[in-house]
Amino acid sequence: MIMTSAARAIREKLEGYYQEVSTIILSRQNPATGLIPASVAITTHGNYTDAWVRDNVYSIYAVWGLALAFRRIDDDQGVGYELEHATIKCMRGLLYAMLRQAPKVEQFKNTQALEHSLHAKYNTATADTVVGDFEWGHLQIDATSIFVLALAQMTTSGLKIIYTLDEVAFIQNLVTPDYGIWERGNKINHGMPELNSSSIGMALAALQAINGVNLFGSSGGPSSVIHVLPDELTRNYTTLHSALPRESNSKEVDAALLSVISFPAFAVQDLKLVERTRNDIIKKLGGKYGCKRFLRDGHQAVLEDTSRLHYDPHELKVFEHIECEWPLFFTYLLLDGFFRGDQAQVEEYKRLLEPLLVESSHTAYTHSEFDDAVSVKSASSSNRPNFYRYRQLSQNVAIRQPQPPRVMKLVPELYIVPKDKVEAEKADPGSQARVPNENVPLVWAQSLYILGNLMFDNLLSPAELDPLGRRLLPHRRKLGTEVVVQIVLLAESAELQARLAMYGLDTQTLDSCAPVTIAPPSVLRDAYLALGDNKKLGLTGRPKRPVGTIGTCKLYRCQGRLYGFLPHFMDKEEFYLVSDNDYLVSVLEQELAFVKNHWWYTGRPTMMVMLTNEMLGNLRVKGNRRHGTRFSSNRNLLNFMMSLRSGICGGVRVRVGRLTELISTACIESLDFLVGSNSNWYETLNLQLFHTVSTALPLSEKDDDLQVGGRTTTPRRRTVRRAGDRTSFHSSGSRSPLTSPFYTEEPHELPEVSELSSDTSSVAKGDSTPAAKGPSRPNSPSRGASSNTSGKATVSASSSRRQSFRFDTTNLAVDTKVATAVLQGPQSAVGEGALFGEVLNITLGDPSHVPHAVALLKSSANLYDQIDLIHYLHSCHGLEYHVEDLGTVSTLLEEVYDKAMQLKLWSIVRQSAGLLFKTVNSLTINVSDLLIRQKPVTFGTNLDNGLGELLLDSPLAPAVLAEIVYKHCASDVREAPLVQEVITCLGSLIRSQPSIFDGIMRIRTHFLIIAMREEISLMRACDEEQAVEHLMQLSPFEMKSLLVQVLNASEQTDPVVSASMSVNGRRSINVHSAPGALKLSATEGSLPNSVTIVCQSAGFHAGNFARIELTRDTTGVSLPIVFGRGLNICILDSLDGTILDSGSFDTHISAEEAEEFARVIDYLEAGTIVVVVCKDDASENLTESSKSALESLGAGRIRDLTYRDSYCLIGEKGAEKGSVPEMHRAASAGPSDVVKKTFDLAARRKTVLTALAESPTERNPEDGDKEEAPVEGQPTSAPTEPAEKVSESGGSKVADAKLSDTPAKAVTATSPSVPVTLSTLSVPTGFPALLMPSNGRWLRRRKNDGALNRVPPEFYPRVWKILSKCTGILIGPSLLPRDPTVSEKTPEEFNFALQVESLLDAIRDPAERQIAVECLMVISRIEERNPEIKVKGATIDLMKIIRDAVQRFWSQWIGVNGKALGVSAAHDVTFERNERLARRLFFDLAQDGKDGTMGYLATSCVRLVFDVVFLSSAMAGYSIDDG
Repeated sequence: MIMTSAARAIREKLEGYYQEVSTIILSRQNPATGLIPASVAITTHGNYTDAWVRDNVYSIYAVWGLALAFRRIDDDQGVGYELEHATIKCMRGLLYAMLRQAPKVEQFKNTQALEHSLHAKYNTATADTVVGDFEWGHLQIDATSIFVLALAQMTTSGLKIIYTLDEVAFIQNLVTPDYGIWERGNKINHGMPELNSSSIGMALAALQAINGVNLFGSSGGPSSVIHVLPDELTRNYTTLHSALPRESNSKEVDAALLSVISFPAFAVQDLKLVERTRNDIIKKLGGKYGCKRFLRDGHQAVLEDTSRLHYDPHELKVFEHIECEWPLFFTYLLLDGFFRGDQAQVEEYKRLLEPLLVESSHTAYTHSEFDDAVSVKSASSSNRPNFYRYRQLSQNVAIRQPQPPRVMKLVPELYIVPKDKVEAEKADPGSQARVPNENVPLVWAQSLYILGNLMFDNLLSPAELDPLGRRLLPHRRKLGTEVVVQIVLLAESAELQARLAMYGLDTQTLDSCAPVTIAPPSVLRDAYLALGDNKKLGLTGRPKRPVGTIGTCKLYRCQGRLYGFLPHFMDKEEFYLVSDNDYLVSVLEQELAFVKNHWWYTGRPTMMVMLTNEMLGNLRVKGNRRHGTRFSSNRNLLNFMMSLRSGICGGVRVRVGRLTELISTACIESLDFLVGSNSNWYETLNLQLFHTVSTALPLSEKDDDLQVGGRTTTPRRRTVRRAGDRTSFHSSGSRSPLTSPFYTEEPHELPEVSELSSDTSSVAKGDSTPAAKGPSRPNSPSRGASSNTSGKATVSASSSRRQSFRFDTTNLAVDTKVATAVLQGPQSAVGEGALFGEVLNITLGDPSHVPHAVALLKSSANLYDQIDLIHYLHSCHGLEYHVEDLGTVSTLLEEVYDKAMQLKLWSIVRQSAGLLFKTVNSLTINVSDLLIRQKPVTFGTNLDNGLGELLLDSPLAPAVLAEIVYKHCASDVREAPLVQEVITCLGSLIRSQPSIFDGIMRIRTHFLIIAMREEISLMRACDEEQAVEHLMQLSPFEMKSLLVQVLNASEQTDPVVSASMSVNGRRSINVHSAPGALKLSATEGSLPNSVTIVCQSAGFHAGNFARIELTRDTTGVSLPIVFGRGLNICILDSLDGTILDSGSFDTHISAEEAEEFARVIDYLEAGTIVVVVCKDDASENLTESSKSALESLGAGRIRDLTYRDSYCLIGEKGAEKGSVPEMHRAASAGPSDVVKKTFDLAARRKTVLTALAESPTERNPEDGDKEEAPVEGQPTSAPTEPAEKVSESGGSKVADAKLSDTPAKAVTATSPSVPVTLSTLSVPTGFPALLMPSNGRWLRRRKNDGALNRVPPEFYPRVWKILSKCTGILIGPSLLPRDPTVSEKTPEEFNFALQVESLLDAIRDPAERQIAVECLMVISRIEERNPEIKVKGATIDLMKIIRDAVQRFWSQWIGVNGKALGVSAAHDVTFERNERLARRLFFDLAQDGKDGTMGYLATSCVRLVFDVVFLSSAMAGYSIDDG
C-alpha cells in the first residue's frame, strides 16, 4: 500500500514519540513486575528507584496515550499492541502488589488506622513493601484513587486488565482521613493525617468513573460490574465542593488541586469554583519555574534540615518565598488548556515550559549505569553524578526501523533557589535565577508533557484520553430544576387505607404493589453486604451501613423481580426519631430537596412512604388540650401527605401516583450480582416488613391510645418526684453538667474563679424545687398523659441525691399473691432507709432492694415508674439480668421503649434508649457531613467525669463513634441519645441550610445543649433543672426547632417561640413567658409598628382556595401553613405580630376537629389576633361550641355558613360579636371579597406599658408570703432568689426575683454599703426586662453566639495580624504567643483558627466570650485605620480591656439612670461592689454607636493597647460588620 505524505508524517511523529517513551519510560519498566521506578536517583530525600503507585499510573498514562494514537494508523509492526500490553502489565503489577495486602483493606474498613492502610510505594523488582507501616505516610487515598480512575478509563477504552472475580472483589473493596498527595499530612510533616481536598476530589472521580463499569469488558456478566452507592458519591461531591479552594486544615491551597479540577479527575462540576480554584493556585503559588506545592513548603529547599522528616513549629517561616517551584504543574495547566479548548492557555504554558526543559544532549547517559541505578539501592549519594547520562537506543529496543539519535527535552522535578541567593530572593521574591535539582527527568511530569505534545500535534484528542467523558461533567446543563420526585403512598393495612380514603388520601397496600416487592431499607443494606465479599482474600464486602435516600429512591431488579425500598430515615429499627410525625414531615421535606439537588441518574427518583396505624391511627383527638395551641401531629402528617397532590412540595416538583403507573419512568438498578454471591438472595430481599411487639409488663385497661401486641395501655401521671428531681437518671457526680451552669458571670481574670463552682447555680440553694412543693401544673414537666397515678414519689434528701429515689407505696395496688410477703415484712428485714407500706427508698447500684423493686415492677402500670424500676435493676445487674416471670432487663427496656415511642413520652424514650445504648444508624454519616464541611465536633465537657472535651476532626467507624458518645456524654443517661439527636439534626441542617453555620468553627455538642437549656429557661422563666426537664420532654421535631432557633440567635431574638422560627415552616415549640411578663417577640432591630392582614376564602365551587397574607410594616411574612379543607387559622401575637401558631381543621369530615378548634380558641388570651379562612367546605360538622368560639373572636355571620360557602374573618379574642372584619358569600356566588385590616402594634404596646408603669410597685402587706394560685395553662414560676442572685438565663428570669420586694425607701443610713442590685431598684413589677438596655435581646444573642463559638467574617486573619504585631494575646492565665504561632501558621490556616478557639475557650461566660471577639475586631479596625501606631505593651490583655470598658459604662449608666431608679446615698455605687450587675447590663448593649459595646471597647483599647495619647472620639461608631 502506498502511504501518503500526510500519513507518512504522522507515522514518523508517532515513531519519534515511541522512541521517547521507550527511552524514558519503557526502558525502566521492570520485566517481571511491570512496575516503573519514579526515577533512577537515590538522594537524601528518598530512594526514587522505588515504584510509587501514583507515579506509576501517571507514568503509564503516556504509554497508554501513545497506544491510543497508534490506533489511528495501520500499525503492521505491532507497536500499538506492545504499548497497550505494557500499560496492562504496569496496571496489573500495581494490582498484584496491592492484592498481597488484602488483609489491610479489610482491617482499614473498620479502623481507618495508619498501620492498616495500603502502602503507597513498593519494590520495583519484587512488588514487596519497602518501608514499615509507620515509617512512611502510606495513607494516601489519592494514590489508590488514581489507580481506580485509570482502571475505569482504560477498561472503557478496550484494555483487558482484570482477569478474575477475585480481582473484581478486591477492586470493589478499594474505597477510603489521609496523608494527601504529598505523603506528609500536616505541612509540619509530623505524621498527623489530614483530610485533603486533592484526595477527596480524586476519590470522588474514581468512584464516579468506576461505577457501573464491567471490569471484564464486553465479555463480562453481572458479577464483574462494580457498584458504587449514589449517596456515597453525593457525600464526596458535597465534601469537595464545600472545601475548595482550601486544601486542608494546614494548607490554604495546594497546586495538587489542578489534577482535581481538570485532567485526570474532572471532579468539580461548578465552573465558577473551578475558575476560583485555578486562579488561587496561579496567584498564590505560581512562579516563573512552575508552581509551589503549597505555601511555606520546605521540601528540598536549601535551608531544609534533611536529617529529620519533620519541621519545628518556628521553622516554616524560614521557607517563605524560597519554596521550590515544580514545572510539573505547568504540564497540568497545559493539558487543562487542551481539555477546555483554551488555545491561549495552551500557548502560554507551552512557552513557559520551554526554557525549563533540560536537553538530553547536555547529559551523558549509559544503559549500564541506568541498570545499576535500578538494581543497587544502597548506592551512596556522594558517589552519584549530578545528572544522569543517556545514550542512544540499542538494537533491543522495539523500534522496527533504524532511527537516528534524537535529542529529547526532559522535565526536571523542581527548581531550587541556590543557597547564595536565598536572602536576595526573600527580599525580592521572583528576582533570582533558580537551578533544577538532580532528578531529571521526573517521569510523572515527563509523561504528562508527552501527552500534551501528542495533543498539540493532533495525534491524540481529549475524547480518546477520556473515553468516559468526564471532561464534559462541568459543562453539562444542570438537571436539578427539572427533577420530578415520584412518591408512592403506602398504607400499612387495608383498614388504614379505608380510613385515609375517607379523608381523600389515596394509598396502596403492599399486596396491591405487585409486581414490585416493598422492603425496609435494612434489606437493601444487607443486600449490598455481598458486594466484594470474597473468602479467599478474607474480604467481607461493604460495611453494614445504611443506604441513603438517593439509593432507596431507585427501584431494583434481581432475576426479573422488581424491588422497592422505604427510605432510611423512616426505618425505626434502631432509633426513635421518626416516631415523631412532625419530625418525619420536616425530614421528608429536606430529603425531597436533597434528592432534587443531587439526582444525576436516568429516570426519575421514586420515594416510597409507608403510613402506619401508629402514625395516623388516632386522627380524632380526644381529651383536653394540654399543649396550648399545639395541633395534632397526626393531623399535620395527614395534611402534609394530602398537600403532595398539588405537585409542589417546598419548591420540589413531585408526582403522587400508584406504583404500577410510575415504574415506566423510574430509575431501575440491577441487583443481579447477588445471584453469584454466597448469600440466599431471595430470602435476603423478601424479609418481612412488619413485626409485632410482645408485652410482659402490666397494662392499663382504661385507655385505647396504645396498641402493643394486641393489648392496650396508657402511662399514668408523672409522679411529683419527676418534676422536682431527675436524680434517678444520673449515675455519678453530685450535679449534672446539664443542670449546672457551664459558665460563671464572675470576672474572668481573677485566678481563684478559674474553676467552675457549683454554688453559682440557683438550684443548689434551697431545700427543694418548686414543683416538689405544690400541685402539678398542666404545663409543667410533671404533666403526664393521664390524671391517674399509681403512686407518689418524693425527693430523697440524702447527699447522694443523684443515685436514689423513693416510691410511696401506700395506695399502690399490689398483687398480694406476688408481693405481700415482701411489702409487709418487718422493717428490719428491708434495710435502713426503706419503709414499706409507706415509702420505698432505692439507690442506683445498691442491689439490696431488688426483690422489692421487682414486686413493684410486676404491679405498676405507670410507665414512669416502670422505667425507673428497670433503670434500678439495670444499675444493679446489667442488661442480661432475668426478672422472674417478666424476662431480661433488656427486653423490658425494649418494651417500655416501644410503648413510650407510641405514646410520645419522649423523656422516657430517651432514658430507655440511653440504657439500651441505642445508636442512630446515620450517626457516622451526619458526623462526617459536619467534618467534611470543616466543622469539627466535640463531645463531653472538661467538667464531665474527668474525661475532658473530646475533639473529633476525622471520621470514625460507627462502633468507635458510638462508644465515644456514650463514654463522654454519660452525666445523664438521656444525654447520649439527645446528643445523637442534635448531631442528626445538625447533619440534616448543614446539608440543606449550610448558611446557618456561618461563623461557627466547631460544633460543641454539650455547650449547644446548654444553650438550648438556657433558651428554655428564658422562655419558661424556670430554673435550670426544670429547663432540663422541659428539654428532655420535647419531641424530636420540637428539639430540632429549638436547635434552629438557637442557631439563628444572631438574627432571631424572639423570647417566644413562633412558627417563623420553625423548621421548614412548621410549628415548633409553643411556650410562653411567665404569667405577668411582657411578651415582646422583638427581633434584633426595633419592633414592628404595624401588621397588615389580608385574607380571602373560596368554597369548593368558587375556586377552592384559602388565602392569608401578612405584612409587618413593609415586609411580607411567609406563612407556615398548608391550607386544607375546613377552617384554616393563623394566630398572631397582639403586641408584635409574631405568628404564634397556624393550622387546619377539617370540620367537613369530623366533629372532633371542630371541637379541637373550639379548645384552641378557648385557650387563647384576650386580645390575641386570629385569622380564620374556609376552604372547600367547613360547615358539615361545625359544632355549636366551635361556632361559639368563632363568636368569641367577634364573628357575627358564622351561623349563616352553609355547605361549601366562602367565609373569612380577622378577629380578636374577646371582641364583641359582629365588631370585626368578616366576609360570607354563598357557595354559588363565587369567592368572598378580600378582607383587609391593619393593626397598630406600637399603640398596643404603649397601652400595655402605660398600664404596667401605673401599677403599684409595692406588695400588698396583706398578701404576706401567700403563694400565688396556679394559672391554668401557664408554667410553674421559679422560686424567689436572694437579692444578690442574678439570673443566668437572660432577662426574663429576673421576673421571678420580685424586683419591688425591697423598695428603695427601706434602705437607711445604717446600711451604707448596700450594693445596687436588681431587687433594690424601683422598677415597676411586671417588666424587669425594661431595666436592660436592649430588653435582654443582645444578652440573649451573645449567650447563644458564645455557646456556638460564632465569629464574624475574616475574624481569624485579623487576629493573626494582631498577633504578628505583639508578643501575645492574654485571656486570664491563657496566652496565645506570637512565636512560634505566626511563623508556623498562615492567616487563613484552619489550624490557626482552632488555636484561637482554644484561647477563647478560657472564657466560661458565652456572652463575655462574644465581647472578647468584639474587642479583637475593634483592635483590628483601629490598627487598620491607623497603621502608624504601635502596640503599647508586650501582650494584649483582653480581660483588662473589657473590664475597663465595663467600668466606664457603669459610671455613665449609674449617673444617667441612678436617680430615676431610686438609687440614694445609702447605696454603694462603686464598680467593685456592682461589677456583676454592670457586666450584665453592658453585655446587653447593642454593638454599634457611641453608646454600644464597640464604642466603649474602642476607647479602652486606645487607652490600654496602643502607644498614643488618645485617638479622636470617632472610635465610637464601630461595628463588627465593618471589616
